[in-house]
Amino acid sequence: MVEENLPNTQPKRILLATDLSGRGDRALDRAIQLSNQWDAELLIVHALEGDGLTSPEHQGLPSWRRPPNSIALVEAQIRDDVRENCPRLRIHVEEGPAIKVILDAIAREKCDLAVVGLGRYRSLGWPPLGKTIDELFRRAPISVLVVKKRPRGPYGHMLVGADFTPEARFGLETAAAYFPEAHVAVMNAFEMPYRALMMDTQLARDFGAMEDATLREFTDGAQLPDGARARLTTLVEHGPPEVMLSTYIMEQGADLTVIGAYERSRIFHAMIGGKGPRIVEAVPSDVLVVRAQRDAETS
Repeated sequence: MVEENLPNTQPKRILLATDLSGRGDRALDRAIQLSNQWDAELLIVHALEGDGLTSPEHQGLPSWRRPPNSIALVEAQIRDDVRENCPRLRIHVEEGPAIKVILDAIAREKCDLAVVGLGRYRSLGWPPLGKTIDELFRRAPISVLVVKKRPRGPYGHMLVGADFTPEARFGLETAAAYFPEAHVAVMNAFEMPYRALMMDTQLARDFGAMEDATLREFTDGAQLPDGARARLTTLVEHGPPEVMLSTYIMEQGADLTVIGAYERSRIFHAMIGGKGPRIVEAVPSDVLVVRAQRDAETS
């Protein structure tokens, strides 16, 4: 079971992992927007992979013949990319594998949320940062926000994927706590074999009513901020989850998809692994992957 200590505050320390590529600008802008919105500290992390800070052959040379310090160059580039005021921003640049540098920083700084950038039409395998996103999903002890779109203001319309698991409910509760003013659509999407044979029958109507009631019971059991239920709608859709979620986003304008997942759950497999399209790549919106916490008995 998910632990009872449900989230009731926004993150106070955000980590942004950047590879300094152009696609990372959107993630940087969103991380700054969230830092200012939540009055949270923002730690920008970059890993220098295979780039020695000072090569042995350069030691002892006059200063004008030495290569520029890599850390200083990276910090300067990051600060040059920051286009908005962010009073609580810090930068950490370190040599080492990206996933190790990021996970170490999360643990050391006690971060609450990790933010990464992902181009809409890129796979997760593009180095140097993209190849670490899969590992972040699997190994990071905190939630991960994947940014695809340029921010146009705070998130205002969230789509929450629900499979009736405690992890999915935790994802709904977390997202509502993070963005209490946003409209929330909770969707249960799945492929039902032979559903066409049930169309326009009493059995189909009875089954549909049961699905709606189950989803309402799921949302009724969630602990939500005051006023959040008035902005909540529920949807039951039959079809591949990545298709149903993507279609809603494109037609209804949702700007954030929320998935509450644990690494052994079915929806996590559909989102991260499997042979078909992965949800995190398929949907056109930003994606918040909420890391559900488990007690010692089920870890």
